[in-house]
Amino acid sequence: MRILKKVAFKNTIFFSIILIIITVGLTSIPLNFLLSDFLDKQSINYIAGILEQTVVSLLLILMLKKFQLLHAAGFSNIRQWKDLWIVWPIVIFFLLNASDFFSGTLKINMAKPWILILYILVYTTTGLFEETLCRGVILTLFLQKWGRTKRGCFFALLLSSIIFGFTHIIHYFLHDASLLATLTQMTYATFIGILFGALVLRNRSIFPAIFLHALFDITGSLNEISVTGGMKKIYLTITPMNAIISILIMLPLALYGLFLFRKVSPAESSLK
Repeated sequence: MRILKKVAFKNTIFFSIILIIITVGLTSIPLNFLLSDFLDKQSINYIAGILEQTVVSLLLILMLKKFQLLHAAGFSNIRQWKDLWIVWPIVIFFLLNASDFFSGTLKINMAKPWILILYILVYTTTGLFEETLCRGVILTLFLQKWGRTKRGCFFALLLSSIIFGFTHIIHYFLHDASLLATLTQMTYATFIGILFGALVLRNRSIFPAIFLHALFDITGSLNEISVTGGMKKIYLTITPMNAIISILIMLPLALYGLFLFRKVSPAESSLK
């Protein structure tokens, strides 16, 4: 672990990229062959996601503890939600995500309550995993390296967010989305990363970001638990105009994140 810590602090960007490749791989292992005789495909996918994301998240948290960065990553500040009121604009995007549900266009399938529970759990663990990885580990390591100045803090926030957005390129290589759709998702994922990173720095706690990330994913994937939905394999495409519109809609998240970042000082963001 001492050697790993030395590599992480000395070659921070390289370590972060390798860590993403390993952890994303570990959370993408198919478990259908173990449970296909007992459960339906949707339940298996959810259970696999819950188990894998929880285990990998715990390993990342353990690594932060061994690196003596658990406090710097915001995991010791469970009750520090003093500035949580600043997230009120994000509620608008939650409402947009769930607009079909509120309008009555989308109806939740209540016939399988266990699916609803698994659905909530899998996206909660997604929020835990992605925030622990990108804000807990990567952003914290970047801040330890460059966070002694305001410019360094901004660079750490921006670079960690770009890396977070870039991880979504996996959808193109998995043939889940077209190149344009993937690039669009990478762009607005970067915007979301800026907001969540600024939120972690402002609150000095990672837990609000985990909660909001989970809620964002839960409200954005409601079609999976709708009456006419489910785990359907869809190749996502998008027109250039819709790509521009999607990016413009999500841009305020990044701008608001930068607004929040203005009150973050180097002393606060580079905790030892």
